[in-house]
Amino acid sequence: MKYMLEYTVRTAGLSHDQNFAGSQSLLTAFSKWKPEEEKGLTIHAFVANLAGRGGYVLVEADDPKIITTFVSKYNFWNDITVVPVIDIGESVPINASSLAWAQSASRS
Repeated sequence: MKYMLEYTVRTAGLSHDQNFAGSQSLLTAFSKWKPEEEKGLTIHAFVANLAGRGGYVLVEADDPKIITTFVSKYNFWNDITVVPVIDIGESVPINASSLAWAQSASRS
């Protein structure tokens, strides 16, 4: 199963000094992480937004606990949203079938 992770560095309600300390702490922790530590996790894309305060990670894993293991390490610094996704090539036929059903079902 694929998941789109959206992360935002948590800064709301923090003082200037707390934001600096939090950013330094996050960078230190992240420098110690290695993708291969997450057994069973495939990272397809890991990108930052242009503001530099968040980004997206497209991952794949058969076991959702692997996703929990990955994201929970960064919950201390980031707000993270996990969204299960499927490839567009799989989605289009499903949506087309659903549309045909809805059109048929809505006729009297």
